[in-house]
Amino acid sequence: MNRNYPLLRLTPDQAGKLQHDFNRLQANHTELKAQLAALEQAMRDLYGTQAFLALRNHARNQAQAALLKQEIAA
Repeated sequence: MNRNYPLLRLTPDQAGKLQHDFNRLQANHTELKAQLAALEQAMRDLYGTQAFLALRNHARNQAQAALLKQEIAA
């Protein structure tokens, strides 16, 4: 499928601000991923791998169910 997106025209100031915002968000994302990995490892150590995996699967299923409810309600 071919899509033609319009060219984004920005002033140098706008482009600089957009790049700065992107870099800041990317750094925050990287930090959050590291924190999540540390939290998951701590939970594995505390509860055991099987319990951690069961808890994570249960949480994912609950989140998907909530999204499905929202879609049905819309």
